[in-house]
Amino acid sequence: MERISRWIEPKGALPEPRRPFSNAALRAMIVPLVIEQVLQMVVGLADTMMVSYAGEAVVAGVGLDTMIYTVFIYLFTAVSAGGAVVVSQYIGGRDRDNAELAASQIFHIAGVSSLICMALMLCFGSGLLRAMYPETEKATMDACQTYMWIVALSFPANAVYNAGAAIYRAMGQTKVTMWVSLLANLVNVTGNAVGIFALKAGAAGVAWPTTLSWYVAALVMTWLCAGGRRFSGIRVRARHVFRLDAPMAKRILGIAIPNSVENTLFQAAKVVLGMLVATFGTSQIAANTTGQTF
Repeated sequence: MERISRWIEPKGALPEPRRPFSNAALRAMIVPLVIEQVLQMVVGLADTMMVSYAGEAVVAGVGLDTMIYTVFIYLFTAVSAGGAVVVSQYIGGRDRDNAELAASQIFHIAGVSSLICMALMLCFGSGLLRAMYPETEKATMDACQTYMWIVALSFPANAVYNAGAAIYRAMGQTKVTMWVSLLANLVNVTGNAVGIFALKAGAAGVAWPTTLSWYVAALVMTWLCAGGRRFSGIRVRARHVFRLDAPMAKRILGIAIPNSVENTLFQAAKVVLGMLVATFGTSQIAANTTGQTF
């Protein structure tokens, strides 16, 4: 046990006064992040199990959409991560004004970029799906288009939630993001159960709970970032959210864009694989979707 304890507790390489965080403080930030990721995996597994009751075509259609949907999630996450780096730097420099400006600009950039992405998918999403999966069976394509139309409406909420979560993580408040994520996942799972088992709504019964859960998470994070929970951390200011501060936005995007390109290229490879799998028929698509959950 003593040897294991030495592995868990890293040896201090710096004198105590020079350490920005103690080991206990690091654990307090890291453990909630790990729990949050585990929760998302467990909920993802539960989602897949429930969706399977909606039929093979729905599973296949949702699976094809998810590969594209994830590209946008990576984009919004990259913007938020880039902003979080900048916010963290200002927090470390004890520059509260610029930290709050950077935090507000994350919301601005996330909101504008997500609205553009939503508009593009609502206008051209159906054509894109048909072009990518031309040999897909009609029932699968119908489910695919239904799911994409509905979840595209969640893009602004997804981006805003990620912006708020990134700000709270930059402040070391990872327990907050863990609880908000848990709330959103519970809404999603409960909604899926109602949509699939009670309403038997097929792809729509899966898509609407996903969209609703993102809006719940976004509203909670926005309320918290605007000062809805009293604590001494930085706050998002409305006067900075609704206008573009070009120098600050440039700094955030200078970090976010390379990260976004890297993640998007990785996901693009999975999309190409999905296009190949789609040529084998609905059963193979559904099997591939289920297999990727684990």
